[in-house]
Amino acid sequence: MIQAVYIISRTGVPIYFLEQQESTDDVTKVTLFSGVISAIRTALIQIDAGEANYLTTLTHEIFLEATDNFAVAFVKDMNDEYDNKTMNHMISELITLIAFQFVELPEVGILSPEEEQEIEKIIKKLLDKWEEIIKESQASKKLKESLW
Repeated sequence: MIQAVYIISRTGVPIYFLEQQESTDDVTKVTLFSGVISAIRTALIQIDAGEANYLTTLTHEIFLEATDNFAVAFVKDMNDEYDNKTMNHMISELITLIAFQFVELPEVGILSPEEEQEIEKIIKKLLDKWEEIIKESQASKKLKESLW
């Protein structure tokens, strides 16, 4: 299961976030996370290493993809069964959905309540869809293994 989804402006300002586990320090955590991701991406670009699209820690994997206007980060637990290919498909699909729905996202990270609701609806619908796809894939895999 994806633990968090972050939408970050190209300048590193958090535009939107959705975390599966609520925390009392969400704003501080999101601001720090967005800043760190932005700093890593910028540093790698400055030294001509290209853009980061995957980072790991001891406990989590972070998948990144950016457009000209915003970046999206998915955070998942290392023990989750989502593979990299699935994660990359999911993040690309989310970026496409947001880019089509919103002509431009604000650089300063301030969305109207309606825009926040729309982004949340898009994210939750996508996560539900992919959760179902993964369950079906796992069931199919188990069936194939049982036939051998």
